[in-house]
Amino acid sequence: MSSKIERAYRPDELLDALIIDSEGYIYGRVGKVNIDEDEVVLFALEDKPDVKTVADLTSLKESLLRGVKTTFGSKLRQKGPGDILAERVRKELGLELEELLSDEHYLKYAERLGFPIPYEAAVVERKEQKGTVSLNEVKTIRITVIGKEKFTRLIKVVLLDEPKEAAFRKIPIQKKVPYRTTDAVKDKLVLDAEGNVLGYVDSVVLFKGMPGVRVYVSKMGGQVSLSLLVHYLEETAQSEAASLVRKELMDPHSHRALVEIEELEDFMRQKKLNFGLPEKVMTSRGSREFVADFPWDMVHKIGDVVLLNSTLTDLRLKGYM
Repeated sequence: MSSKIERAYRPDELLDALIIDSEGYIYGRVGKVNIDEDEVVLFALEDKPDVKTVADLTSLKESLLRGVKTTFGSKLRQKGPGDILAERVRKELGLELEELLSDEHYLKYAERLGFPIPYEAAVVERKEQKGTVSLNEVKTIRITVIGKEKFTRLIKVVLLDEPKEAAFRKIPIQKKVPYRTTDAVKDKLVLDAEGNVLGYVDSVVLFKGMPGVRVYVSKMGGQVSLSLLVHYLEETAQSEAASLVRKELMDPHSHRALVEIEELEDFMRQKKLNFGLPEKVMTSRGSREFVADFPWDMVHKIGDVVLLNSTLTDLRLKGYM
């Protein structure tokens, strides 16, 4: 008679793993593993919001650009305000002509000129130790890769035997999971009985006689409008990046207007560019791929995540996946 061998993991592989209790509530993330002579302990960290005052770099760039006056000569050289400002920053800081400028360069430039720096309140997350979990409290450990193409994610899970977080929050133990609306469960992580991640809740669906949940994973990429991207880069004083995009991606002969995110990311890596993609430059987003529909009697617990009462192997044998 054969038995299934449990997969083992090194302590460093478990760092940042989600610690999920038996009721489906997240206790924290693994911050450290301590191995003593008679006990193994996982230290749980939780994110705490922290408000800090930071330089408002977007407003700073906008203010610097408003102070730039274009001359007849700069117009002949097809130099816009962003190009002129970039030249001034390089000259003041003693940088090479081809060196790409970062936000810190503009901040240092403004400080040197005595330019007033605008500030804003920003919420940042700091990690704080919450408690410990004994290895004896762990039901199972899983590391799952979910998603499609560029949207793949590695999710680590330490599933507990006890309702540790439910007790911490003083949430009553659920003996039966009541029906929920889509709004109550949408986008929650879905795990099988062994802690394997299956995807996220798309919606509540209806079977004959009972509701259920539809699960999805993310797939595909999206497309970026090249003209909107160039405009965005220029208005945020990233003229070098704008020039490279215009020169190498906007081929005037093909009248190309769009680029796939994957191609743009490859281009950015090759050219050592680093800029974000705001929503306004996107013409399409990633989509969802259907995984499976599960009837409500397969839902074991609903907390911060959805726990099913069947294993991945059983789900496949039953034809759900």
